[in-house]
Amino acid sequence: MHLIKGDIKIEFEHIGEGWSGDYDPNDPDDTPLLRFTVYKLDSGQWNQIENASYCTLFPDDTPDVIQLKGLQIIMDVIYFDATTEHSIKRKCQALSWLGPEMFL
Repeated sequence: MHLIKGDIKIEFEHIGEGWSGDYDPNDPDDTPLLRFTVYKLDSGQWNQIENASYCTLFPDDTPDVIQLKGLQIIMDVIYFDATTEHSIKRKCQALSWLGPEMFL
């Protein structure tokens, strides 16, 4: 899932991460988690912004409506800095603690 506003895109994806690093499907206490990545449109190409990709507390099976709320919060927090070339590293680090329970 992704959200685009102007020339900024934020994408949620599962790339194999879980509670303690790599997701372990054999561990009943592990959960596949979503990572968000922030991109900026440049000459027709979406390029990842440096230091703007972090694992979250959103399980991979989080309903789309809740994922979208998470993406909207991330966009609201980073949009101005991302469009004005300011570092969003610290904001993204803090946003990695977002999880679905915040939207229930």
